[in-house]
Amino acid sequence: MATISAGVTNPLKELQRYGQSIWLDYIRRGLITSGELRRLIEEDGLRGVTSNPSIFEKAIGGSADYDQDLQQLLTHDPRTEIGTLYESLVVNDVRMAADSLRSVYDETGGGDGYVSLEVSPLLAHDEAGTIAEAKRLWKEVDRPNIMIKVPATPEGIPAIEKLIGAGINVNITLMFSLGHYEAVAQAYLRGLEKSPDPRRVASVASFFVSRVDTVVDRSLDAVRTPEATSLKGKIAIANSRLVYQRFREIFHGKPFESLRRRGARVQRVLWASTGTKNPAYSDILYVQELIGPDTVNTLPPATLNAFRDHGKPRPTLDENVEAARAALSRLKSLGIDLNQITEQLLADGVEAFATSFNSLKAGLDKKRRAILEGQLDRQTLSLGEHQVRVDKRLEDWQGSDFAGRLWRKDPTLWFPNPVPELTNRLGWLHLPEMMQDTAQDLIGFAEAVKAEGIRHVVLLGMGGSSLAPEVFQRTLGNASGYPALVVLDSTHPDSVLAVEKGVDLRHALFLVSSKSGTTTEPLSFFYYFWQCVSRMNQTPGSRFVAITDPGTQLEKMAGERGFRRVFRATPDVGGRYSALTAFGLVPAALIGVDVHTLLERAWTMGEACASCRQASENPGLALGAALGELALAGRDKVTYLTTSSLAAFPAWAEQLIAESTGKDEKGIVPVASEPPGGLSAYGADRVFVHLGLQQDPPATTSSLLEGLKRAGHPVIEIRLAEKADLGQEFFRWEFAVAAAGAILGIHPFNQPDVELAKKLARKAMTQGSSAETGKVNTISAEHADELRKAVQDWVGSARSGDYFGIQAYLAPTRQAAASLEELQKTLRDVSHLATTLGFGPRFLHS
Repeated sequence: MATISAGVTNPLKELQRYGQSIWLDYIRRGLITSGELRRLIEEDGLRGVTSNPSIFEKAIGGSADYDQDLQQLLTHDPRTEIGTLYESLVVNDVRMAADSLRSVYDETGGGDGYVSLEVSPLLAHDEAGTIAEAKRLWKEVDRPNIMIKVPATPEGIPAIEKLIGAGINVNITLMFSLGHYEAVAQAYLRGLEKSPDPRRVASVASFFVSRVDTVVDRSLDAVRTPEATSLKGKIAIANSRLVYQRFREIFHGKPFESLRRRGARVQRVLWASTGTKNPAYSDILYVQELIGPDTVNTLPPATLNAFRDHGKPRPTLDENVEAARAALSRLKSLGIDLNQITEQLLADGVEAFATSFNSLKAGLDKKRRAILEGQLDRQTLSLGEHQVRVDKRLEDWQGSDFAGRLWRKDPTLWFPNPVPELTNRLGWLHLPEMMQDTAQDLIGFAEAVKAEGIRHVVLLGMGGSSLAPEVFQRTLGNASGYPALVVLDSTHPDSVLAVEKGVDLRHALFLVSSKSGTTTEPLSFFYYFWQCVSRMNQTPGSRFVAITDPGTQLEKMAGERGFRRVFRATPDVGGRYSALTAFGLVPAALIGVDVHTLLERAWTMGEACASCRQASENPGLALGAALGELALAGRDKVTYLTTSSLAAFPAWAEQLIAESTGKDEKGIVPVASEPPGGLSAYGADRVFVHLGLQQDPPATTSSLLEGLKRAGHPVIEIRLAEKADLGQEFFRWEFAVAAAGAILGIHPFNQPDVELAKKLARKAMTQGSSAETGKVNTISAEHADELRKAVQDWVGSARSGDYFGIQAYLAPTRQAAASLEELQKTLRDVSHLATTLGFGPRFLHS
């Protein structure tokens, strides 16, 4: 939770000075039972909570929070219906949260301290069904400080009126336009008129914000004029400010006078969907610009933490009202119909809520089956004598609230004083949820590309921008009718020519992928293929897409050259942590990967690693503690063994581990592609990681794993139910490596040795001199005896704990790979040392 120094004001609490309450858009059992909700109330002035089916689904699937309740229910009746299971769990959560907030409710005389629970989204177009379920839930929860969520659909409006009239508190959701708000406010007034005691009724009108910008900005991008560009990121706030003006006219004017005299409460405007989706915008944009009296802002945890860290409260809702009207007028003049957009947003919102609700039920059914079958834990740590020190680390982390501080981006986990590239490199924590709103745009783009008959997508990248897409292509493949992905991240001339000859350039789309926008290799590839495409296409830009951070030179060049699209990635995510940003998801969508499911699985793992979970039950922390403590104990060679379908994943994990931990003369060495050997081939510096896909044939390494355990080697086993679980593995390993960095005392997000390696390489190539001696000893392959002796002497100089790195600047063909793997195996078996292999310039210079 927040740690505010003496004399320093907490920006979240300060919002109350301006009449705004902060609610949390997040609820799960562990949040309450861990005491975290109570700390939020006491330290941050939290005044309400809204339930979220998506969060609930991830919490059920990714944690053991609900297992005991589920086991009890299923012991009583194994055939208990999913709906009954869901309601039992969620009602219990809402009651507990309402009890935690009861003190706020009492202190404010019923003005605050509410918890929202929604009726089934499947009833969004059923007035009678909505009323019946709302009344039933109200009675079932039996707490005065709850609100029943009802959507602002045409069928929901009369239901709202009747529920308010019956004395039931209502949170009206899914409003996007002034018209929606007007209908809701009038329904509230009519309901109060029918209420025998309006003093006892409370309501909020949840107006959705950021989703408006997400859709409007896309329309503005299509216009492609300076006037359109100037409106980006402004319409949602302008729309909201005009709604607030209408709120004041109604509730501080004549329409509410008679009800005010009867003691009725105003229906506060609640700003919803206030997490920033566009990485080019401030992460607190939709909080900072919407502060004013009689309002609520319901924040996801990431936004709440961000505003606590750097929010600057001031009354902003009454600022620039005329400019807001002018912005909406200018939007209309560009031919963009905001009413049409907001009506579609309402329809899409209802559908999304229903999809989320159905996913929740499916996830609950999956957990039910897992409990009945006894298959809950899919990460197993067999650490032998090292288990004691790992358990001690987890115990210490529990006591110091390590997970909570990591989610709050506390830099003191790694260093006592501020250092660059630390707190501004933790955006990956919230990607699985944040990117959900972007996923549909990616899918739409992919469908358009598919419809054009594009046969190949060629990714021009290097390292962090290319490794995750390669995993997607090799593991999931391209869906039927979608183009295949070709990854070019080798500057070897044969590799470039192989792509040119192997791809139909007339039916290819090129992705120029660079976080900085200045990376030499992708730009070199771009200039080459731009010339190739220009020879056969008068508008070559239509065949190019840029993926980069906002404001880079690549983004500028893409605009100048008329690229088909520019996808902006999240700037507070480093390259090796970018699998779930546009760098990974754009290529994934283009080959037909279900990016929604991929993100859902990652989100579930995020909830499994949530701050309210016990450290010992947190899979990311458990893995991170094992990696870090084993490295300190000399077991610093993480050796991957996989079943066939997952063979591509270790190459991604290799860079994540190597660049994150290889620095300051410390590190963990990932061994990603070493062929399995006999027990005698492995030294005492190894830890083995086995990744297995449930549907794969039994691994040939299964007997090896048992032998390794018996021999005292630590073994980590992770089992995936299906290939889409790759999403959870990206998040699990990112979380674990960040945690392991704290044990090793290194900065997990910078990469000083990358640049150092480049400098040494340049020096070594200058006039044939080496970096250390200034001389290079060369031996011709024709002198076999001399070469044999030199190799024997070199191998013989290796010491225990060393490893061999084979770095081959060759075209990465199958034939070359097979020969090098044989060399790798031979070196390992002769020396009993770990041996890594990489093709240049992608090899792990760090």
